Amino acid sequence: MSTHDLEPQETYSLYAHEESVIRQAESMLGKLDDVSNGVRVLAQAYREGYRETVRLVRISDRMQEELHAANRTLMDQAADLQRLNEVLHREIERREALEHELRRIASVDELTGTHTRRHVLELGEHEQRRRARHGHDLALLMVDLDHFKRVNDGFGHAAGDQVLRDFGFLLRSCLRKGDIAGRFGGEEFLAILPETDLTTARSIAERLCERVRENRTLWKDQSLAVTVSIGLVTVRGDESLDRAIARADQALYLAKRAGRDRVMVGSELDVDE
Repeated sequence: MSTHDLEPQETYSLYAHEESVIRQAESMLGKLDDVSNGVRVLAQAYREGYRETVRLVRISDRMQEELHAANRTLMDQAADLQRLNEVLHREIERREALEHELRRIASVDELTGTHTRRHVLELGEHEQRRRARHGHDLALLMVDLDHFKRVNDGFGHAAGDQVLRDFGFLLRSCLRKGDIAGRFGGEEFLAILPETDLTTARSIAERLCERVRENRTLWKDQSLAVTVSIGLVTVRGDESLDRAIARADQALYLAKRAGRDRVMVGSELDVDE
């Protein structure tokens, strides 16, 4: 075989190799295109995911801001409500104090510290009903300051007020816990002694007479002395409070007729009804 016979075969083999390389390169380029396409798809998906994330974050930020704003509004409203509650509480306390003061004014005689006539009668009716239910004793003292007009005429009404003030203190100090004392009118007082028999009531009345007799009211450069007369009764059977008070008042009148500065028991004098 000559040299010329071999040359075409060698040339063909070289081309085949190049073509193989070219095919491999083209295949690799194709794969690179596939990878590139995949990267582009992934990049697009990432971009869309990122945009959605940004959108959601922005929505979340707005919601957070709205939530914070709502919380601030609620906190402001709660603070306003707290202030209103405090104002309301103070107003309730003020009204309760006013009601208490009005009840006190309506029930307590300012000068003597004893109950007012109306209130002592209300308390007396309550004790009378309690007596009717339970059957215990109930005693009444009708007390009047002797010759009180002489104090007013001789030393003035201010001096008379001081005498009444001192007597109110003595009356309350002579009574026991649960006893009731009220200013019935002017210088006249009513004491109600629940669950008290005649003997005990008389002892209390005599002690009151003695305390008043020994007391002196200091007025300017004067020492004023007064005495009291007392009518004492115990409530009978189903007797009304008004009727028992009337009997005590009759006993008081008889105590004054007998010389004042003494206790007169209505039952002992057989006062007519």
